[in-house]
Amino acid sequence: MRAGTDWPGGRKVVALVTVALELWSPGHWPAYAPMAAAWPMPGVDDTHSTSWAKYGVTTGMRRLLDLLGDLPATVGVNGLVAELHPGTVVAVHEAGHEIAAHSWAQDVVPGMLDADAERTNIRRCTDVLHGVTGVRPTGWMSPRATGSHHTADLLAEAGYRWTGDHCDHDFPQILSTAHGPLVSLMHSDHSDVRDAAAGPYAYRDLHRELLNQALDAPGPGVFRLTVHAHVGGRPLLAGMIGQVLDDLRASDDVWVATHAQVAEHLLAHRGGTR
Repeated sequence: MRAGTDWPGGRKVVALVTVALELWSPGHWPAYAPMAAAWPMPGVDDTHSTSWAKYGVTTGMRRLLDLLGDLPATVGVNGLVAELHPGTVVAVHEAGHEIAAHSWAQDVVPGMLDADAERTNIRRCTDVLHGVTGVRPTGWMSPRATGSHHTADLLAEAGYRWTGDHCDHDFPQILSTAHGPLVSLMHSDHSDVRDAAAGPYAYRDLHRELLNQALDAPGPGVFRLTVHAHVGGRPLLAGMIGQVLDDLRASDDVWVATHAQVAEHLLAHRGGTR
C-alpha cells in the first residue's frame, strides 16, 4: 500500500540522509575496495582491503558527525561494529541520530540465511545495539539491501517499524505482514560506493540536481543521500557531502528527518498501529 506523502508543515520534500557504518567478518572484505578491485589476490588474507574498510569506524564516521551537525541522519550499524567499536556507536547516538540495525556484518546477508538463522541474526543485532545505546532499533537495513522472503515478517515479529530492503517505489510504502504494518523506505540509487568514481565534484552536482528536481516537481517528493562512512567519510568526498547538507539546511521546503520519524508519520497518517 502506498502511504500518504504530505510532509509536516506543508514542506515539499523529505530528505533522508543514510549513513552506513560497516565492518566485514574476519576473512572478508569489500570486493569494491580499491586494491581488491584493481588487484585481486584470491586465497590471500587481503589486509589492505580490511584496513581500508575500517576507516569508517576509526575516522570517517566522526568526520561525518561534524558535517551533519544538527541535521538528523539514520545510521545503519552492523552488530560487529557495536561489539568492537562501541564508542563510535555511542557518539552517533549521543549526537541525536537514529541507529538502525544493519545485520551482524556486511558478509551476513539475510537473503542467504534460512528463517531460523535470520531470526537469530536479527535478535543478535538488536540486542547488541540495544546494549550499547540503551535504545532498541526500530529500523533494519540488510547488507546489499537483500533480505529474504521471510525478512519483513521476521522484522515485524521482532518489533521493527521500518525496513530499507525494497527499491521498487519512489515513495514509502506500508507493507502488510503477519505481525502488523512495516514501512518500506528506499535508499538512494546514487551512493558513494557506486557513483563517486565519476569524481567528488560530479557526486556533489548529481545530488544537487536530484534535490532541485524534487523541489521543482509537482506534488511532494523524497530526496535521498546515502553515504558509507569508510567511503564518503574521507576528506574530499566528505567536503562535497557537506556542501549538499548545507543545501538541505538552506531550504525551508525540506524536512530533514530520520527514517523512524518518516515511518511513524506515515503509520499515524494512515492509522497504522500494532
